[in-house]
Amino acid sequence: MKLYKYVSSEIALTNIASGRIKFATLDSLNDPTELLPKIYEIELLESLRRIRTIGYDEDDLIDLKRQELIFQKLSPETMVIPAPESIEIANSIVNLPVYNNLEYLKRMFHQTVEFMSLRCGIFCVSTRYDSLPMWAHYAENASGFVIEFEDLHHTFSGDGTGILDEISSVQYKVKRSGINFEKGSYKSLFFEKDKDWEYESEKRVITDLKSCKKIGTDNGDIFIKEINKNHISRVIFGWKVPNQNVKKLSQKISSINPKAQITVAKIENGLIEI
Repeated sequence: MKLYKYVSSEIALTNIASGRIKFATLDSLNDPTELLPKIYEIELLESLRRIRTIGYDEDDLIDLKRQELIFQKLSPETMVIPAPESIEIANSIVNLPVYNNLEYLKRMFHQTVEFMSLRCGIFCVSTRYDSLPMWAHYAENASGFVIEFEDLHHTFSGDGTGILDEISSVQYKVKRSGINFEKGSYKSLFFEKDKDWEYESEKRVITDLKSCKKIGTDNGDIFIKEINKNHISRVIFGWKVPNQNVKKLSQKISSINPKAQITVAKIENGLIEI
């Protein structure tokens, strides 16, 4: 699978070509609704009624264990009860009176998400190299670059949580899904965005920032992970990059990562070609 990262600066380009990728913190992203929990009260209560009526099954237990692993890494302060070891225990827990307190549930959801948002980083890529809005918004109006990755899923193959350190597609919704008692509903926090962002055709990796190398800069801390630079298969220069810069940077990239191909994008009949 080929994936693409749009960047605007030469520093970002050379870092990625070297195999160093940056995980963005939530406060640095341009979508203000990232990791903002949606809680629809009626849906939440209905999901609670449903699970109390039909009970948990083995798949639900697996999902609850995954939730526990996420809590352990990103929000241990709000992990009040460990994942149940049996269906009987799970059914007993979900029938506790505390889950009847809607305000308590909402407060705990928000508190958990607040901890998670401070501790996770996001690496965003696209399935497209030929999106005009993406070139405009993230690659300096075609004066920047697109880095092509191959087989990145070999490095980001997951950690057992079903969320962290694996490549997942973003789903675009007119109405974002709510957090409730349904299996896997928490995934919407990480992998759903409003329909307005659909042009990004995004896939992303979520990681625990503690697993990154933290580097202090004048503009705040940045979080880096090293990957095999053979994943970087191509560097695409924007069609507005001056020729002298193409030549200079091509030599630099080739010295850093000889296997990466160099291409200059162009506009043909209103379409981007490489």
